[in-house]
Amino acid sequence: MSTRVVMKVMDKDLVKDEVVGSILFNLKVCMNDLNGKFFWKNIYGCPLNCSGNNSEMMNNNPEVASTWKGRVLMQVTSMKTEKPQCKQLKLDKKEVEGLGKLLEYREFEVIAEVG
Repeated sequence: MSTRVVMKVMDKDLVKDEVVGSILFNLKVCMNDLNGKFFWKNIYGCPLNCSGNNSEMMNNNPEVASTWKGRVLMQVTSMKTEKPQCKQLKLDKKEVEGLGKLLEYREFEVIAEVG
């Protein structure tokens, strides 16, 4: 069984939602060393303004991608269970509406050192 997992990062627009990059995970590391801790993961994909089969392959496979797209702060929590479980929860409508402010466009400042 492979412990490597790829998570796809999608954009959302009016025309078509597309994969813009992906993140590579090692499940053993996430479940043991990083379990419950916050950590940064890089997103990789194809260069901007490119399309076609090669671009799709780069967006879906971070190992062959040529462009760094950014990074996200993540937390993975795992626990032992007797059997696999699938759970679904209904979202409270008021809670979802309250999250709308997080979807607004915001300006960010990036500080970087290039050597």
